Amino acid sequence: MATADLSPEGIAWLREISELKLLGWAAGEWFCDREQLIDAIADAEVVIAGYECFDEELLAAAPQLRAILSVRSAPQANIDVRAATARGIAVLHTVGRTDHGVAEFTVALALGLARHLIPAGAWIRSRSPDFDPGEDFYRGTVWGRGALSPQLAFTGIELRGRTLGIVGFGAIGRVVAEKFSGFGMSIIVHDPYVDSAELRMLGVEPVSLHELLSRSTVVTLHARLNTQTRGMIGEDELNRMRRGAYLINTGRAGLIDTDALLRALDREQIAGVALDVFDMEPPSVRDPLISHPRVLATPHIAAWTEEMRVRHTRSIVQNLQRLLAGKPGNLSNPEVLTMGGRTVP
Repeated sequence: MATADLSPEGIAWLREISELKLLGWAAGEWFCDREQLIDAIADAEVVIAGYECFDEELLAAAPQLRAILSVRSAPQANIDVRAATARGIAVLHTVGRTDHGVAEFTVALALGLARHLIPAGAWIRSRSPDFDPGEDFYRGTVWGRGALSPQLAFTGIELRGRTLGIVGFGAIGRVVAEKFSGFGMSIIVHDPYVDSAELRMLGVEPVSLHELLSRSTVVTLHARLNTQTRGMIGEDELNRMRRGAYLINTGRAGLIDTDALLRALDREQIAGVALDVFDMEPPSVRDPLISHPRVLATPHIAAWTEEMRVRHTRSIVQNLQRLLAGKPGNLSNPEVLTMGGRTVP
């Protein structure tokens, strides 16, 4: 049974080795409803999980289930891994499916902020219908060096020679550093879970969060959301950022205190923020962040590339092959291997 969007080649391979039931996104439709899932999972041995909630109640309806192969690198987002472990069900995650897509998107957001691409594009589309590029007023005042000149209004900054601060140096954070290395930026990192010697060996400078915020022109968040990181960018942290600095969040909305962020934007403590994630998704059209002139907002699309589906399908197929060979890898709950569960073919 699969509810994840898979490549055609992956679906063909899976059908060669077993009966395959496609639901939801796997079938080119919307998310599965609860009744569909309960009915489909009743006789499933392996589930390829997309984004539906696989909680304890649902797992209890799957007496034959041996493994859940998630499209996510962190399946805890929608799978009750603890409940699966208690039932001897292996939960396998994908590796590297979003790393390059999110990293490249982060670069795009940094450039969009630094060069005011969104407001500049809006300006050139919103000129008056009577705009005559041949008139001296427009050529000399609007397009030239006058008070209304877009060249003055949208003067940006170059990233070369400035400092990039990366919060969270897991798989995505490391690719972000790789992408930005060609910009000639100094790269500093805060991640208490990575040894400082390892960070230096990777060519970045380990620093405290407060030092990172005070030194960086661009701060980008790639930390996991948990009890320690929720609200890690709050009033105090935003006040420590340099005036004229930019903040980017393609991770999880909960990393930032939204109310504190709005106050920092209103008083121009920071020059701008790029957000691909929000406390409520999709965000309301009345969300003040959406309409704020210092916010570049996108609808949670950082990971979504044509290559992502191919990449996570390949990872799922490899995980299943190893599982069938009795050598499961990329386990989110490796303790099931010592529990006498249902994971051995």
